[in-house]
Amino acid sequence: MSSFEISRAKDGNDTLAYTSEIKRCFLHSSYYPDKEAREWANAIEINDESILIIYGIGLGYHVNYLLSRLSSNNRLILVEPSNEIFQFALNNGYYNMFKNRENICFIVGEESEEKLNMILQAYIPWDNFENVVYKEFKQYPIVFREYYDKFNKCLLETINSMRISRNTALYFAEQWQSNFMENLEFVFRSVPVKSFFDVFKDIPAVIVSAGPSLDKNIEQLKEAKGKCVIICVGTALKALLQKNIEPDFVVSIDGGKKNFEHFDGYKVKSPLVYDLTLYPKILKEYDGPLIIAEIASTYTQLLSDKLSLDFGKLSAGPSVANLSLDFAYMLGCNPIIFIGQDLAYLNNRTHASGTTYEKEKIKENPDEKEYIYVEGNYEEKVLTDRVLLSFKTWFENYIYFHSDRIYINATEGGALIKGTKIMRFEEAIELFMKKEINISVEISSTLKNGKIKLDKKQINDFTKEFRDTIKKLEKIKNDCMRAAKLSKKMYNEYQKDVNADVSHIVSILDKIDRRLKNSKDSFLYISSILNVVTTRIIKGFKPEKDETEKQKRLRIAMMSYALYQGIYEAIKKSEDGLENLLIKMNNLNNEK
Repeated sequence: MSSFEISRAKDGNDTLAYTSEIKRCFLHSSYYPDKEAREWANAIEINDESILIIYGIGLGYHVNYLLSRLSSNNRLILVEPSNEIFQFALNNGYYNMFKNRENICFIVGEESEEKLNMILQAYIPWDNFENVVYKEFKQYPIVFREYYDKFNKCLLETINSMRISRNTALYFAEQWQSNFMENLEFVFRSVPVKSFFDVFKDIPAVIVSAGPSLDKNIEQLKEAKGKCVIICVGTALKALLQKNIEPDFVVSIDGGKKNFEHFDGYKVKSPLVYDLTLYPKILKEYDGPLIIAEIASTYTQLLSDKLSLDFGKLSAGPSVANLSLDFAYMLGCNPIIFIGQDLAYLNNRTHASGTTYEKEKIKENPDEKEYIYVEGNYEEKVLTDRVLLSFKTWFENYIYFHSDRIYINATEGGALIKGTKIMRFEEAIELFMKKEINISVEISSTLKNGKIKLDKKQINDFTKEFRDTIKKLEKIKNDCMRAAKLSKKMYNEYQKDVNADVSHIVSILDKIDRRLKNSKDSFLYISSILNVVTTRIIKGFKPEKDETEKQKRLRIAMMSYALYQGIYEAIKKSEDGLENLLIKMNNLNNEK
């Protein structure tokens, strides 16, 4: 039993006390709540990019003082663990100054971890998480300890996932763009994943991942074959084929060269679910049918828009196993069973036997900053790391919001995935796989009827637009080369004299900027490389504290140079790929 009460402080303002079964605690000062709030708010360091998270709203005095220091660029996330306090303060006018502000988000009451993750992911920009400023108000962490621990866990998981996603996107930016241009020809040999949606309604699915515990279950897959849909992640493919187990589907999206090793030397007849950023050599040498999906790549979405096609969307988490779960769900499968989904290191091993990484192990005494212990399926604690933890968080959020299916974790070892039922794989086979199903017949029929069909006009129009885009990018490249030189000249002028007249340079740059804005559609085909450029600009040219006028002008001039030079280099890097893609489109036109 707990409650709160309002009383008058010595300075004449209302204050708030919270009473539990154990003790009574003031959430604001019982003497000077206004002064306390002002001093607390003014002590927080804020810049124009700050995303503030405040644990504890109470009567909102400190929030009011924070508002005077925030710009329209700032975001403010206010967390109030007590729904009772929130409703009272809201209904009695304490929040009137900020309740309708557009840049404020409220998190109130006993939200689940999954909902907390969803809210935080929606409100913290993935490219700005470093600017999160997290502050607890006074006694709130002590009084509301349980919720505080839960919120902190979710915040750390959210930022961890964002860091991994952004680093991946920046690392693979150039590779993904190159892959898209090489892979375009395979679209017209593919079947949209949408054709398979609900084809296996209420049929069991087994998602086979490549964790070390797969060794314990791989032989049992032979018994399950033909009684369920077997979905194999690319990493586990070799292990299955070495046991003469042909999965019903293979799922692969990794755009790196290393991904090809999982397929090299094997003739695979199973359909491959892929996205246009997949490493191209996989598609070139793959024997089985191809199923294209709109997953994480903006390029696949771009192509589907340009050709008025609907490939069907799949949700991509940070791992291919996450994607495989959504694929199983969209197939209509129920229950969905996991094996080899350790999300942890079994005896310091990273992967199952028979996989490309079968001999890899982590260090005996892993760095505590990178590795952590989490609750296990069978063990009290298992060792994982921050990357695997992001996979686990994604699974748990997905399962929470897709609770209309049964999820069985038949991984014999590894980390607990909340929302799944733990069961031995042999039990799952006995319980859910009692009859033979014509899986291959259904797949063959869907593949036959679902091929992408385009008329010559569609391909002609797309080719013409693409040719025009290449011409526009050439003009943009020349503009940016000129703008970069002018920006450098402006920098040199400011070096000599901070008050130098650079109006003629600024006038030319303004004209170039207008042309760039009018040509923004042309950037779509090189968007991933440009994201790297803009991220570097945003992160690399922040104003210094107490910046002088000269420092400011030099910084802006150098930022201008870096931007134009970056766009110029991005287009130059892309030229060969764009020209090769145009040749492929022309060849496709001739075939039609």
